[in-house]
Amino acid sequence: MIKRINYDKKLLIYTLILTVIVFSLYLFNIWNYDLWSPDEPRYSEVAREMLAEGNWIIPHLNQEIYYEKPPLYFGIIAAFSALVGKITVTTVRLPGIILGSLLVGILSYYYGSKLERRVGILMGIVLATIGNYFWFAMRVNLDIPLIFCTTIAMILLYEQLEDKDSCWKSCLAFLLMGVASLVKSPVALLPVVVILVYAAISKELAKLKNIAWIKGFIFFAVVVGIWIALVFKVAGYNYFKVTVIDQLFEYSTGAQGHPNPVYYYLINFPIEALPWTIFLIPAAYYLWKKRDTLPKLIQFNCIWFMSILIILSFVGSKRGIYLLQVYPAFALLIGWYFSEFSKKQIESLKGLKIPVLIFGILILIAGIFLSLQGFDLLEKEFSTSMIREYGFTTVIKSLSLFFIIWGLLFLSLIFQKSSKRVFTVTLTFSVVLILLMKTIVMPSVNFVKSERYLADDLAVLQVADEEVGLWGSHNNDSGFIFYNGIYYDYIFESKEEVKKFLDNSKGVILIVSDKDKFYNSFEVKEGWLVREYKVGSNDMLLIKTMNN
Repeated sequence: MIKRINYDKKLLIYTLILTVIVFSLYLFNIWNYDLWSPDEPRYSEVAREMLAEGNWIIPHLNQEIYYEKPPLYFGIIAAFSALVGKITVTTVRLPGIILGSLLVGILSYYYGSKLERRVGILMGIVLATIGNYFWFAMRVNLDIPLIFCTTIAMILLYEQLEDKDSCWKSCLAFLLMGVASLVKSPVALLPVVVILVYAAISKELAKLKNIAWIKGFIFFAVVVGIWIALVFKVAGYNYFKVTVIDQLFEYSTGAQGHPNPVYYYLINFPIEALPWTIFLIPAAYYLWKKRDTLPKLIQFNCIWFMSILIILSFVGSKRGIYLLQVYPAFALLIGWYFSEFSKKQIESLKGLKIPVLIFGILILIAGIFLSLQGFDLLEKEFSTSMIREYGFTTVIKSLSLFFIIWGLLFLSLIFQKSSKRVFTVTLTFSVVLILLMKTIVMPSVNFVKSERYLADDLAVLQVADEEVGLWGSHNNDSGFIFYNGIYYDYIFESKEEVKKFLDNSKGVILIVSDKDKFYNSFEVKEGWLVREYKVGSNDMLLIKTMNN
């Protein structure tokens, strides 16, 4: 039987206000810059084809089976866009923004009700303004919906340890892990591992019997099993093998994806979770000092943070985005640390002043460096006319001024005697950075991150029945389809295939992902139209032979 829940109305109002503010901040101006290569265009195109072609069970890219990820989130994007009436840059980003904002609100209310209102609100503010969290919440990616499910599942399993009267929390947790598996991968089962580790460390293994393991796994199996059954019916065993078994093995060993050393996250996490990681060491020291008197929920989040950090460090494939799994726990620990100052549990401000001093010096140096050398760095990558035309000068000036001002503000904090001012300056730093990125930086840098320019030119240049070929990565170079709906006819693996295609007596169009590779292999013939594009880290070409 489900117990009646007593609501904290004041906390609920606070968290609703916080959620609306976060949603508005994330939503602001997202329509003013394109999908950025490589992931955003690719995932959005998979969703567009799902909506256009009706392939809801098996994802497709360029009308071919897309093996890398399960279909659920693509389907959510497609369905949401269908409700709106069309699929656009805004509609493909909105589901992630909604989920990212909702997670902030849900966690703020939960931790506020279990600990203190102040802790919950501080936790939500920290989570929403962590660099990597707000960056990915505003983009099309699979990890925000993944951690939305796994985080709530984690909390439900933790709550179930103390609940002997019902099993609904277990069932819902495993249901969410099943949904998360269809969003990305079986990494969705991480909450189970964390709960087992927590029970062992806290010497509460006996409480594991409170979790309805059999019923829970039945819920998980039903969610995943329905999709697997449909997959076998539509595409057979091969799709399941490549998408689930091979992907899981190759990513775990590093044979595929992003292989990095064991210590990768020790360097990567402190950078990508700025600005709040500047307080990680003093917070960790204080947590260790108070380890015997910490609230159980804080202890659980410490184990949550450390166990996932260690587990993912030994997985072969590593990316900063994978570590989003620890951000909710990290945000709580930082929020709770600041709340201890408010309650006068911590008298000395050294734990705050030393980090802000170091951070202030670093960003002040970054600002001065950009003001002195930024234009020289730009001129090495772009022509003077391009720098002027696309506003790169404004970007450099804005960033250098931002870092100098905030560097001085952080340095001024060493003379302050209030933890609230430290928190407020750090928070404002993140909010202003988000607004600066979304109003100036991203719209300007859009020119060298978007595939829309290539897509628009392709749509103009292609004549009826003119074949389009691609030489390069299937994944990274498919985003232009989202903008023009033009599928490419061939994907080439070798120079011989490309040569045969270009020698066609009829006019053809070739898209090349690496211009240097093309120029080292072929000579541009008279009459060919060649246009160059910079898309992320790729220097691409669009070649129209006009042989006819």
